[in-house]
Amino acid sequence: MQNTLHPDEPLLGRRASSDVPTVLVIAPGHGGRGGIDSVVRMHQTTETWRRMRCRLFPTYDDRNAVRKVRAAINAYLRAPRALSSATLVHLHLAGEISLLRKLPLILMAKLMRKPLILHVHAGSEESLFQKTPAWAWKCAFNAADRVIALSPAWAAILRRHLPRTEIVVIPNPVRIAPEPPPQGAEHCRVLFAGKLEARKGFLTLLDAAAVVLAEHPSVEFWFAGHGALPEARAHAAKLGIASQVHLLGWVDHTHLAELYAQASIFCLPSHNEGVPMALLEAMSHSLPVITTPVGGIPDVVTSEYNGLLVPPGDAEALATALIRLLRSPVFAYSLAENGRRTVEAQCSIAETDHALGALYASLDVRRQTATAAGGQRVSLEIEDAS
Repeated sequence: MQNTLHPDEPLLGRRASSDVPTVLVIAPGHGGRGGIDSVVRMHQTTETWRRMRCRLFPTYDDRNAVRKVRAAINAYLRAPRALSSATLVHLHLAGEISLLRKLPLILMAKLMRKPLILHVHAGSEESLFQKTPAWAWKCAFNAADRVIALSPAWAAILRRHLPRTEIVVIPNPVRIAPEPPPQGAEHCRVLFAGKLEARKGFLTLLDAAAVVLAEHPSVEFWFAGHGALPEARAHAAKLGIASQVHLLGWVDHTHLAELYAQASIFCLPSHNEGVPMALLEAMSHSLPVITTPVGGIPDVVTSEYNGLLVPPGDAEALATALIRLLRSPVFAYSLAENGRRTVEAQCSIAETDHALGALYASLDVRRQTATAAGGQRVSLEIEDAS
């Protein structure tokens, strides 16, 4: 049982004993198609989720505009009741609209004096601190008891803007996949997984693909993600490589795991990122990865050791890196093995679950201490009055 509060589910009778913590996890929910959903799915499989009686409170559904509006209205209407039954609140957010949409829930949590964790998944420093109104992010982070950063690099960014905020680093969790069987050289597939939008660099990959295919005409390029599919299709046709480009649209987690198992190389040439789940998942599936040194990626990928880093927007450098791996399968295998070991050491579910459980426990101890102190004050006031 994953303990999700569905939009039409009643909350009567859900208030827990004050001695038993209940964590309300506020996140887009499984109607979303981004990295936050993948992170929460991993958390739902953990011992901490069960022990701390975590419950998912979904706030977003991006399948169409009507569902988006309905999800937001439902969240605001149901939040006071859901918050009243929680002892801790763990809220996932990014920048811009994501933060603004969550701000009323943050304010409700603080008005109810709930210990609050903000878990930051912003794509860039600009998105969080420049494109988001200053009054909004200041209000949100001033309300937080703790802020979770996805990597040391992101923790440093947050501390520059939030010098008085307590920040902890907890990496995104991934499940380590079984060792894949060896693939024949005749089936080489380059996989991109993520929304097809400018910041993910999908056009750069298509430009690089044209160069790669001139030398390796049998290579296939798979794009798993929703977004600008017509633009990608037109660009591939313009480059004359449409027959080798497969635009798969959005795929669910089961299908994506199958794509990782069938791919030869993973490529994510983003212009900005937090720490992308797709990258970590690809490394956990023993894929050699080519990506860019943006956001928290350099905290995970060391170029020439467990992946290759190329400048964002540089199609020539990206093509060179791809051709290098195609020419040198031994080197590609070495990168893949080191990548798998990296995420196993840094991002395994066991490691991240331990860190998150410790954070929950520390805030719950603080809550219980404050509750006990308040009770003592009330007792003294009654004694004095008598």
